[in-house]
Amino acid sequence: MRIIASSIPASKQVGRIGKYIYKHTEGAFKTTTSANTYDVYITLLYQLKPEYGGVVNDVQEMTINVSITTYQNKIRVNTIEVDPKSRTLGFDLFKPELMDDLVLGSQIVLDKVRKRIQKAYAQYDILF
Repeated sequence: MRIIASSIPASKQVGRIGKYIYKHTEGAFKTTTSANTYDVYITLLYQLKPEYGGVVNDVQEMTINVSITTYQNKIRVNTIEVDPKSRTLGFDLFKPELMDDLVLGSQIVLDKVRKRIQKAYAQYDILF
């Protein structure tokens, strides 16, 4: 069995992935950084599905914080709804080797974030 080690440590991957997501995601409008965290704020549009009593073209805005950090030498991505309560929708852990390919890594992260949002807001149509 062959083990391929990541050429870039998890702590360095945090900034790379965060910057890439910020630059390549529509709706991303703000970033904040700290020692080992990179937060990307994204605006999403949503509306209640018609089968749940939603009105056509009644579109609302929601802000999501995609917080990327390290945890036990892995990359942890927290998905947080930014409102007065700052509700955490969930988190995912990734191996640093998975993020060596920046395009593939950021796509995997955004797919997980999208699934978390869609699971939490199943009664809404979300534009992401």
